[in-house]
Amino acid sequence: MRHVVGDFLGNSDGNVAIIVALMLIPMLVLAGGATDLARFEAHRAQLQDGVDRAVLAAASLQQSLPVETTVPEYLKSIPFLDEVTLEYDYSTSLNSRTISVTARYDMPTGFLPLIRIESLPIVVTATAEERRSNLEISLLLDISGSMREGSPQKLSLLRPAAKQFIDQVLTAQNRPTTSISIVPYAGSVNVGATVMNGVGVTRQHNYSSCIEIATSDYASNVGLIPFNQRNQVPHFTQNHQGVNYPGLDWGYCPSEVTAITYLSNDPNALKAKIDAMRMADGTGTGIAMKWGMMLLEPAAKPFIAQASTYGLVPPQFATRPAQFNDPDTIKIIVLMTDGAISEQRRPNQYAYPRNPEGGSGNYTWYSATTANTHLQSVCTRAKNNGVIVFTIAFQTNSTGRSQMQSCASGPSHYFDVSGLDIAGAFSAIATAIQKVKLTQ
Repeated sequence: MRHVVGDFLGNSDGNVAIIVALMLIPMLVLAGGATDLARFEAHRAQLQDGVDRAVLAAASLQQSLPVETTVPEYLKSIPFLDEVTLEYDYSTSLNSRTISVTARYDMPTGFLPLIRIESLPIVVTATAEERRSNLEISLLLDISGSMREGSPQKLSLLRPAAKQFIDQVLTAQNRPTTSISIVPYAGSVNVGATVMNGVGVTRQHNYSSCIEIATSDYASNVGLIPFNQRNQVPHFTQNHQGVNYPGLDWGYCPSEVTAITYLSNDPNALKAKIDAMRMADGTGTGIAMKWGMMLLEPAAKPFIAQASTYGLVPPQFATRPAQFNDPDTIKIIVLMTDGAISEQRRPNQYAYPRNPEGGSGNYTWYSATTANTHLQSVCTRAKNNGVIVFTIAFQTNSTGRSQMQSCASGPSHYFDVSGLDIAGAFSAIATAIQKVKLTQ
């Protein structure tokens, strides 16, 4: 018996078969498990890709369908969608929309059940946000007497170009968060009778409503000026030679119909204001720039709030302008001129409603050189505070072009145009504004 047992224990025949039998299940688990893991990664990638696309679509501010409808629609190509559980987390406001989606799927395994792993859990998450930046825009339009010149007339080219700009900027999507102020200017800027009476300036006459701006008001560290310490601009003319032109009032202060339009997002009202503008005398570009900038100054909040109570500003913009460093706000000035800045003249007889034509009845308050210094100081303040300044030199001379180049935020923000090209300039600026918003 000892020999039989010894021979049996010492016999190695059939060992390989036994080892293979013992290793069969681990080998199946390893090989089959690799297949299950490959399927897991393929399913995970497919689900992640679908969820990524779904949240991008659902986060669009133009998306009108509910999130619960949009997301499954973008996942319907996934063959195992019926077994996917979706969890939503989202928030929306007037100018932003944030969507988070988590998708869960328990993928059945083919080989891993051999070791009691019936399924592999797949969990993917994606978040998308679209934020619409607030836009505060000051549109400064030269309506000086020289705009009557040209064939076709320069003013007749400006009007459709500026109205096209309004339409491009105030789309249905952008209107709720975009305000545009129109500042027409000639020798000075008419702020409107309601505003001038409301800020404490003593009215000396009823012909127009322009407020004097002192030299100290143009300093680069000055925001809102002390209106109650300023005078009304007298009603006078410098260049009238007894000749009348259609649509031209010869006063240095534009007529009431050509007053500032404050923080509006009504495209029809804004375009109507552009159509109603009348030309006037002089080219006070620095004054226009100061008013355009003041309407973007955070210090102007009380001023804008007061204007809103008089119905001059829509209620939704009553708390503007925003702070300069507000990450959700972009401030823009578009300055257009057809000539170099003129000197600032004033009448010797203040109360005279229309000073005798020609220069004999007026004196030089400050020179064109000083006026340009004022302009560039305000341009510097704007750029130093993050305001984007676009300028358009429309059929002007080398002096006017140089002044506009110096004021602009950069070479790409300056446009030197003639004729119908003015429409292209305004369109290019509107397009650039949209690109600025998309990169915020």
